[in-house]
Parts: sequence; C-alpha cells; structure tokens
Amino acid sequence: MLVSLKKFKNFLLVSAFSLLFGASAQASNPLPGSSVNKMIIGDSIFALSGDIRRYLEADLGEKIDSHARSGCQMIGGNIICSRRYAIPQQYANADKRGIKTVIMNGGGNDFLFGDCNTLATCMETLLAIEEAIAGLTARMKADGIEKIIFLGYYNAPGAPELIELNEYSMNMKAATYPAMGITFVDTRAAFRGKESIYIIRDGIHPSSAGSRVLADLIRQAL
Repeated sequence: MLVSLKKFKNFLLVSAFSLLFGASAQASNPLPGSSVNKMIIGDSIFALSGDIRRYLEADLGEKIDSHARSGCQMIGGNIICSRRYAIPQQYANADKRGIKTVIMNGGGNDFLFGDCNTLATCMETLLAIEEAIAGLTARMKADGIEKIIFLGYYNAPGAPELIELNEYSMNMKAATYPAMGITFVDTRAAFRGKESIYIIRDGIHPSSAGSRVLADLIRQAL
C-alpha cells in the first residue's frame, strides 16, 4: 500500500535512532595501508545496508572507501544527519589520496525532509541541489578525480507525491550530466514493475536484490 509523504516523513523521524546507531548506517573505511582508488559518498541508498558497496567489492576484488551516511542531504542537515556530514562535506572530509573514482548520489533527502512536495514548489530546491552537485564536481576534477558516477533514484512507492519531481530531476540529469563529465546511472527502468522485490517495506530503500541490481548498474558504468 502506498503511504502519504507526510506519514513517511513521520516514519523517518521515528526511525532516526535506528538509522543513527545501526552499524550499517555508519561510514565504512578500509584498513590503513590498503590500496583504494574508489570512494562512495551519499545517503542511505548506499549506507543503510551497505550491500551495494559489498557487492561491488566482491565483484571488483578490491576495497572501496565509503563515507555515505543515512539521512544525509546535498544541502544542509536534519535530525538524522547533520550538515557536517552533508554529501559535499563527506567528500571534503575524506582522505582522497589515490582516489580516482567517486560513486555518489544525493538530493533525495533534501526533498523528503523539505517543505515542498510538488515540482512547482520544489523547483528552487531542485536547482540549488544541481548547483551544489556542479560545484562538487568541479572540486573533484580539480583534485584529480578521473571518473564521477552518479547513481540516480528509482521511483519509490513510499513517496508517491515525489514521483513527478523525481522524473523531472532524473530526466534533467540524464540530459545534462554527460556534458559535465558525470556518468549518470538511470535506475528507473530496472526497478519499474519490480518494486515489491527490489524495495523493502519502507517503500524507499533497496532490498538485497535491489542493491544487487544497483551494484550491477554501477559496475557497468565503471
């Protein structure tokens, strides 16, 4: 059953402590001295279960440095993730020695925890997110990052009010990111019609099977 965005926001707040203190919600860094050239930054799509990183590590046979945290926004902060761990700050605070590839997402929580819920009312936020991503991309290139992969959002049944916004946002990314030097991974088609399998009961986060699909799409982009 689809839930309203208001009810889902309340669910997120009730779940805040489990997200904050669950081991899977914490950033996971490789052991000192290990050779690492890939980094993940972003939100709970990566951080809640950690499955995407684990699948990629197994597939690639290498360690990946992850700084993704549940609840984090592209701009600002909230009760689950403070602004000190906003996605641009995840990158700024990370040890980037040897890193050549950044795998990221972001922006979903800016809407889930924001005050807007339609394309018209969210347009200012949407443009601010894209400006932040453009600035972050420029910073990465200046640091010598050679490949930037952005994992797009599938349409989540837990936030049906935001599907129109997500469609607009993902179409914009697909059209503009190649010229910015970002490899955009569109996940919508892979999840369409399979939401009950690929998304857990909260209506937002990927299941183990969904994370497997997302990892495969990222691996193809690599």
